[in-house]
Amino acid sequence: MTTREFFIKGGRLRPTWRVVCYVFALMAGTIAIGLPIGVLLVVMTAMGVLDQTAVMEMESTFAGLALSVLVSMILALPLTYFFRRFLDKDTMVNLGFDRKPGWWKEILGGLALGALLMGLVFLLEWAAGWLQVYGFAWQAQSSSTTILTLLGYVIILGLGAFWEELSFRGYILQNLNVDWAAIVALVASSILFGLSHVLNPNVTWLSLFNIFLAGVVLAICYLTTRQLWLPIAFHFSWNFFQGPIFSFPVSGISTSGLLLTQITGNSLITGGPFGPEAGVIGTFALVIGLLILWEWHRIGMGK
Repeated sequence: MTTREFFIKGGRLRPTWRVVCYVFALMAGTIAIGLPIGVLLVVMTAMGVLDQTAVMEMESTFAGLALSVLVSMILALPLTYFFRRFLDKDTMVNLGFDRKPGWWKEILGGLALGALLMGLVFLLEWAAGWLQVYGFAWQAQSSSTTILTLLGYVIILGLGAFWEELSFRGYILQNLNVDWAAIVALVASSILFGLSHVLNPNVTWLSLFNIFLAGVVLAICYLTTRQLWLPIAFHFSWNFFQGPIFSFPVSGISTSGLLLTQITGNSLITGGPFGPEAGVIGTFALVIGLLILWEWHRIGMGK
Protein backbone atom coordinates (compact mmCIF):
# COMPACT_ATOMS: atom_id res chain seq x y z
CA MET A 1 0.00 0.00 0.00
CA THR A 2 1.12 3.55 -0.72
CA THR A 3 0.68 6.59 1.48
CA ARG A 4 -1.85 7.92 -1.05
CA GLU A 5 -4.22 5.15 0.00
CA PHE A 6 -4.15 6.43 3.57
CA PHE A 7 -3.62 10.17 3.24
CA ILE A 8 -4.92 13.05 1.15
CA LYS A 9 -3.55 16.48 0.35
CA GLY A 10 -2.16 18.21 3.41
CA GLY A 11 -1.21 14.93 5.08
CA ARG A 12 -4.71 14.31 6.46
CA LEU A 13 -6.07 10.78 6.84
CA ARG A 14 -8.44 9.72 4.06
CA PRO A 15 -12.15 10.00 5.02
CA THR A 16 -12.69 6.24 4.72
CA TRP A 17 -9.87 5.52 7.17
CA ARG A 18 -11.24 8.19 9.49
CA VAL A 19 -14.51 6.24 9.54
CA VAL A 20 -12.63 3.02 10.33
CA CYS A 21 -10.86 4.73 13.24
CA TYR A 22 -14.13 6.33 14.37
CA VAL A 23 -16.01 3.01 14.43
CA PHE A 24 -13.22 1.27 16.35
CA ALA A 25 -13.05 4.21 18.78
CA LEU A 26 -16.81 3.92 19.38
CA MET A 27 -16.48 0.18 20.01
CA ALA A 28 -13.48 0.58 22.31
CA GLY A 29 -15.13 3.43 24.20
CA THR A 30 -18.32 1.43 24.66
CA ILE A 31 -16.35 -1.47 26.14
CA ALA A 32 -14.25 0.86 28.31
CA ILE A 33 -17.37 2.48 29.79
CA GLY A 34 -19.69 -0.51 29.75
CA LEU A 35 -17.34 -3.07 31.30
CA PRO A 36 -16.90 -1.27 34.66
CA ILE A 37 -20.67 -0.70 34.82
CA GLY A 38 -21.26 -4.40 34.19
CA VAL A 39 -18.74 -5.40 36.86
CA LEU A 40 -20.36 -2.98 39.32
CA LEU A 41 -23.80 -4.48 38.68
CA VAL A 42 -22.44 -8.00 39.21
CA VAL A 43 -20.76 -7.01 42.49
CA MET A 44 -23.87 -5.20 43.77
CA THR A 45 -25.99 -8.21 42.84
CA ALA A 46 -23.61 -10.58 44.65
CA MET A 47 -23.78 -8.33 47.73
CA GLY A 48 -27.57 -8.43 47.65
CA VAL A 49 -27.90 -4.71 46.97
CA LEU A 50 -29.62 -5.36 43.64
CA ASP A 51 -32.10 -8.06 42.70
CA GLN A 52 -30.55 -10.62 40.34
CA THR A 53 -33.69 -11.05 38.23
CA ALA A 54 -34.10 -7.29 37.82
CA VAL A 55 -30.49 -6.90 36.71
CA MET A 56 -30.76 -9.75 34.20
CA GLU A 57 -33.91 -8.23 32.72
CA MET A 58 -32.53 -4.68 32.72
CA GLU A 59 -31.35 -4.77 29.10
CA SER A 60 -34.93 -5.16 27.89
CA THR A 61 -36.45 -2.44 30.10
CA PHE A 62 -36.59 1.36 30.18
CA ALA A 63 -33.79 1.43 32.78
CA GLY A 64 -31.53 -0.51 30.43
CA LEU A 65 -32.49 1.71 27.51
CA ALA A 66 -31.80 4.87 29.51
CA LEU A 67 -28.40 3.58 30.68
CA SER A 68 -27.43 2.52 27.16
CA VAL A 69 -28.45 5.85 25.62
CA LEU A 70 -26.69 7.93 28.27
CA VAL A 71 -23.45 5.94 27.94
CA SER A 72 -23.60 6.21 24.14
CA MET A 73 -24.31 9.94 24.30
CA ILE A 74 -21.46 10.60 26.74
CA LEU A 75 -19.15 8.74 24.36
CA ALA A 76 -20.41 9.78 20.90
CA LEU A 77 -20.66 13.55 21.37
CA PRO A 78 -17.05 14.31 22.44
CA LEU A 79 -15.67 11.60 20.14
CA THR A 80 -17.45 13.04 17.11
CA TYR A 81 -16.32 16.54 18.06
CA PHE A 82 -12.70 15.34 18.35
CA PHE A 83 -12.74 13.60 14.96
CA ARG A 84 -14.55 16.50 13.34
CA ARG A 85 -12.24 19.14 14.81
CA PHE A 86 -8.85 17.46 14.47
CA LEU A 87 -9.22 14.98 11.59
CA ASP A 88 -11.89 16.54 9.36
CA LYS A 89 -10.77 20.09 10.17
CA ASP A 90 -14.42 21.13 10.04
CA THR A 91 -17.26 22.14 12.37
CA MET A 92 -20.06 20.14 13.96
CA VAL A 93 -22.58 22.56 12.44
CA ASN A 94 -21.49 21.53 8.95
CA LEU A 95 -22.41 17.92 9.71
CA GLY A 96 -26.02 18.94 9.17
CA PHE A 97 -27.09 21.39 11.87
CA ASP A 98 -27.33 24.50 9.72
CA ARG A 99 -30.53 26.38 10.49
CA LYS A 100 -31.22 27.39 6.92
CA PRO A 101 -34.67 28.75 5.98
CA GLY A 102 -37.26 26.02 6.44
CA TRP A 103 -35.17 23.82 8.75
CA TRP A 104 -38.09 23.56 11.15
CA LYS A 105 -40.25 22.19 8.32
CA GLU A 106 -37.81 19.30 8.04
CA ILE A 107 -38.30 18.60 11.75
CA LEU A 108 -42.08 18.69 11.41
CA GLY A 109 -41.89 16.52 8.30
CA GLY A 110 -39.79 13.92 10.12
CA LEU A 111 -42.12 13.88 13.12
CA ALA A 112 -45.14 13.48 10.85
CA LEU A 113 -43.53 10.71 8.79
CA GLY A 114 -42.61 8.64 11.85
CA ALA A 115 -46.09 9.04 13.32
CA LEU A 116 -47.72 8.15 10.00
CA LEU A 117 -45.71 4.97 9.41
CA MET A 118 -46.01 3.64 12.95
CA GLY A 119 -49.69 4.59 13.01
CA LEU A 120 -50.09 2.53 9.83
CA VAL A 121 -48.39 -0.45 11.52
CA PHE A 122 -50.71 -0.17 14.52
CA LEU A 123 -53.89 0.14 12.45
CA LEU A 124 -52.98 -2.80 10.22
CA GLU A 125 -52.23 -5.06 13.19
CA TRP A 126 -55.39 -3.97 15.00
CA ALA A 127 -57.62 -4.35 11.94
CA ALA A 128 -56.19 -7.81 11.18
CA GLY A 129 -56.74 -8.97 14.75
CA TRP A 130 -53.02 -9.39 15.43
CA LEU A 131 -53.15 -6.87 18.28
CA GLN A 132 -55.69 -6.38 21.06
CA VAL A 133 -56.23 -3.08 22.90
CA TYR A 134 -57.64 -3.54 26.39
CA GLY A 135 -57.19 -0.16 28.04
CA PHE A 136 -55.16 2.97 28.58
CA ALA A 137 -52.15 3.68 30.79
CA TRP A 138 -53.99 6.16 33.00
CA GLN A 139 -56.46 3.42 33.95
CA ALA A 140 -53.65 1.33 35.46
CA GLN A 141 -51.63 4.14 37.05
CA SER A 142 -52.00 7.78 38.05
CA SER A 143 -52.11 10.50 35.40
CA SER A 144 -48.99 12.11 36.87
CA THR A 145 -47.05 8.83 36.56
CA THR A 146 -48.23 8.48 32.97
CA ILE A 147 -47.10 12.01 32.11
CA LEU A 148 -43.71 11.64 33.83
CA THR A 149 -43.10 8.31 32.09
CA LEU A 150 -43.95 9.89 28.75
CA LEU A 151 -41.57 12.80 29.40
CA GLY A 152 -38.84 10.34 30.35
CA TYR A 153 -39.29 8.57 27.03
CA VAL A 154 -39.20 11.89 25.16
CA ILE A 155 -35.81 12.72 26.70
CA ILE A 156 -34.22 9.28 26.33
CA LEU A 157 -35.53 8.55 22.83
CA GLY A 158 -34.66 12.10 21.76
CA LEU A 159 -31.07 11.68 22.94
CA GLY A 160 -30.93 8.23 21.34
CA ALA A 161 -32.09 9.55 17.97
CA PHE A 162 -29.63 12.44 18.21
CA TRP A 163 -26.49 10.40 18.93
CA GLU A 164 -27.28 7.68 16.38
CA GLU A 165 -27.92 10.21 13.62
CA LEU A 166 -24.87 12.23 14.63
CA SER A 167 -22.72 9.11 14.32
CA PHE A 168 -24.25 7.15 11.44
CA ARG A 169 -25.84 9.74 9.14
CA GLY A 170 -23.57 12.50 10.36
CA TYR A 171 -19.98 11.37 10.66
CA ILE A 172 -19.96 7.92 9.01
CA LEU A 173 -22.23 8.49 5.99
CA GLN A 174 -20.82 11.90 5.13
CA ASN A 175 -17.17 10.91 5.35
CA LEU A 176 -17.74 7.79 3.26
CA ASN A 177 -19.55 9.95 0.70
CA VAL A 178 -16.36 11.99 0.24
CA ASP A 179 -14.41 8.94 -1.00
CA TRP A 180 -17.27 6.96 -2.51
CA ALA A 181 -20.51 7.42 -4.46
CA ALA A 182 -23.62 8.18 -2.40
CA ILE A 183 -25.08 4.69 -2.93
CA VAL A 184 -21.91 3.04 -1.57
CA ALA A 185 -21.84 5.35 1.45
CA LEU A 186 -25.56 4.74 2.01
CA VAL A 187 -25.25 0.95 1.94
CA ALA A 188 -22.06 0.80 4.03
CA SER A 189 -23.37 3.15 6.74
CA SER A 190 -26.68 1.25 6.85
CA ILE A 191 -24.89 -2.09 7.28
CA LEU A 192 -22.94 -0.63 10.21
CA PHE A 193 -26.21 0.72 11.64
CA GLY A 194 -27.79 -2.73 11.44
CA LEU A 195 -24.77 -4.42 13.02
CA SER A 196 -24.84 -1.94 15.91
CA HIS A 197 -28.11 -3.60 17.01
CA VAL A 198 -26.85 -7.19 16.78
CA LEU A 199 -26.72 -7.60 20.59
CA ASN A 200 -30.22 -6.23 21.21
CA PRO A 201 -32.62 -8.55 23.08
CA ASN A 202 -34.68 -10.93 20.89
CA VAL A 203 -32.76 -9.98 17.74
CA THR A 204 -33.48 -11.95 14.54
CA TRP A 205 -32.16 -11.97 10.98
CA LEU A 206 -35.27 -10.12 9.82
CA SER A 207 -34.83 -7.48 12.52
CA LEU A 208 -31.24 -6.88 11.39
CA PHE A 209 -32.41 -6.56 7.78
CA ASN A 210 -35.17 -4.13 8.76
CA ILE A 211 -32.77 -2.02 10.82
CA PHE A 212 -30.46 -1.97 7.79
CA LEU A 213 -33.49 -0.85 5.75
CA ALA A 214 -34.27 1.80 8.38
CA GLY A 215 -30.68 2.97 7.97
CA VAL A 216 -31.32 3.32 4.24
CA VAL A 217 -34.46 5.38 4.91
CA LEU A 218 -32.60 7.60 7.38
CA ALA A 219 -29.68 8.01 4.97
CA ILE A 220 -32.10 9.11 2.25
CA CYS A 221 -33.58 11.58 4.75
CA TYR A 222 -30.12 13.13 5.00
CA LEU A 223 -29.27 12.93 1.30
CA THR A 224 -32.61 14.56 0.43
CA THR A 225 -32.03 17.60 2.63
CA ARG A 226 -28.26 17.51 3.32
CA GLN A 227 -29.16 18.25 6.93
CA LEU A 228 -29.72 16.05 9.99
CA TRP A 229 -32.97 17.67 11.13
CA LEU A 230 -35.19 15.34 9.07
CA PRO A 231 -33.48 12.03 10.01
CA ILE A 232 -33.28 12.96 13.72
CA ALA A 233 -36.96 13.93 13.83
CA PHE A 234 -38.06 10.86 11.88
CA HIS A 235 -35.90 8.52 13.99
CA PHE A 236 -37.31 9.97 17.21
CA SER A 237 -40.92 9.92 16.01
CA TRP A 238 -40.70 6.33 14.74
CA ASN A 239 -39.42 5.10 18.12
CA PHE A 240 -41.71 7.35 20.18
CA PHE A 241 -44.93 6.25 18.51
CA GLN A 242 -43.70 2.66 18.38
CA GLY A 243 -43.12 2.40 22.12
CA PRO A 244 -44.48 5.15 24.40
CA ILE A 245 -47.67 5.58 22.36
CA PHE A 246 -48.58 2.17 20.87
CA SER A 247 -46.66 0.02 23.42
CA PHE A 248 -44.71 -2.01 20.86
CA PRO A 249 -41.23 -3.16 21.93
CA VAL A 250 -38.59 -0.79 20.55
CA SER A 251 -35.75 -2.79 18.97
CA GLY A 252 -36.24 -5.59 21.49
CA ILE A 253 -36.75 -3.33 24.50
CA SER A 254 -40.09 -3.53 26.31
CA THR A 255 -42.00 -0.28 26.73
CA SER A 256 -45.05 0.92 28.65
CA GLY A 257 -47.11 3.08 26.32
CA LEU A 258 -50.35 5.00 26.50
CA LEU A 259 -52.26 2.05 25.05
CA LEU A 260 -52.42 -1.24 26.95
CA THR A 261 -52.05 -3.88 24.26
CA GLN A 262 -51.36 -7.55 23.65
CA ILE A 263 -49.86 -8.85 20.41
CA THR A 264 -51.46 -12.12 19.30
CA GLY A 265 -50.35 -12.33 15.66
CA ASN A 266 -47.57 -14.39 14.11
CA SER A 267 -44.15 -13.08 15.14
CA LEU A 268 -42.91 -13.24 11.55
CA ILE A 269 -45.54 -10.64 10.69
CA THR A 270 -45.70 -8.54 13.87
CA GLY A 271 -42.09 -8.88 15.01
CA GLY A 272 -43.06 -10.44 18.32
CA PRO A 273 -40.91 -9.49 21.34
CA PHE A 274 -38.49 -7.42 19.24
CA GLY A 275 -41.26 -5.16 17.92
CA PRO A 276 -42.42 -4.28 14.39
CA GLU A 277 -38.82 -3.88 13.23
CA ALA A 278 -38.52 -7.70 13.35
CA GLY A 279 -41.69 -8.31 11.33
CA VAL A 280 -42.82 -8.22 7.72
CA ILE A 281 -45.15 -5.40 8.70
CA GLY A 282 -42.12 -3.32 9.65
CA THR A 283 -40.57 -4.02 6.26
CA PHE A 284 -43.79 -2.85 4.61
CA ALA A 285 -43.85 0.39 6.61
CA LEU A 286 -40.23 1.18 5.76
CA VAL A 287 -40.86 0.60 2.04
CA ILE A 288 -43.79 3.03 2.26
CA GLY A 289 -41.39 5.47 3.92
CA LEU A 290 -38.96 5.10 1.03
CA LEU A 291 -41.73 5.87 -1.48
CA ILE A 292 -42.79 8.97 0.47
CA LEU A 293 -39.21 10.23 0.64
CA TRP A 294 -38.79 9.62 -3.08
CA GLU A 295 -41.85 11.80 -3.71
CA TRP A 296 -40.50 14.40 -1.26
CA HIS A 297 -37.27 14.52 -3.25
CA ARG A 298 -39.10 14.57 -6.60
CA ILE A 299 -41.22 17.60 -5.81
CA GLY A 300 -38.21 19.44 -4.43
CA MET A 301 -39.25 19.82 -0.79
CA GLY A 302 -35.75 18.88 0.29
CA LYS A 303 -34.08 21.63 -1.68
